Amino acid sequence: MVLSPAPASAGRWADLPEDIALTVASRLQEADVCALGGCSRSWRTACDTDCIWERLFSCRWPTAAADAVVASRVQGWKAVYIDQHRRMSIEISNVVEFVERCLNNGSLESEYYLKAIADLALIANIGFLDVQFFLFSRNHGAIINLIGLHYSIASLHVPPTEVSKALQARQVAGRKVCVNLLKLGRWFYGFRLPDEHESRKISLSELTMSEGAEILAILNRGAVHEVFRLRISLADIDK
Repeated sequence: MVLSPAPASAGRWADLPEDIALTVASRLQEADVCALGGCSRSWRTACDTDCIWERLFSCRWPTAAADAVVASRVQGWKAVYIDQHRRMSIEISNVVEFVERCLNNGSLESEYYLKAIADLALIANIGFLDVQFFLFSRNHGAIINLIGLHYSIASLHVPPTEVSKALQARQVAGRKVCVNLLKLGRWFYGFRLPDEHESRKISLSELTMSEGAEILAILNRGAVHEVFRLRISLADIDK
């Protein structure tokens, strides 16, 4: 019996028409575009196209897109995107290094916590994707994750539900912080009442829910009537 040859392949992904390849690439995020571009020479050509990286740049840094047009004509949008990503990495890393220098046995005083939030606000064009890339990383501790969470909700006005999804995606939602509060005793008829101490342990995920709103409000107020200290819970060492 003579076996008939296997039917010819209907086509390969690498042979897709250019317009279809661009349509596929235009629906992807940065990491997926880079991965797809490594599949073949034709996919690399499609994924390096200016229109792909102009869209990615505009979505991530909408307020900086207009200023980047001139540079893109010389370098191309992919190179402009990479330069902006590197700048963000350096500036946010400076904030992370400051926090790590100020940590004292895993705790952070309120003044340093609030300075980190303020320093993030000084970074031009910082967006939620930058927070996810550089502050929600598992390579950082829970306090750095918390600073990114707090900044996203309070300063970038990202809905808490979206912040929660990002924490889940980065696998840090279950990390916990311990907020130690020292409420200074009030003066009452010439006598100073005793100071009040309170400790609350809460996960990053819970901070994006209704039960975390009060703690975020305390963190946002800073040391007005409370002095707070943040400490990573010992239960999170193995996470």
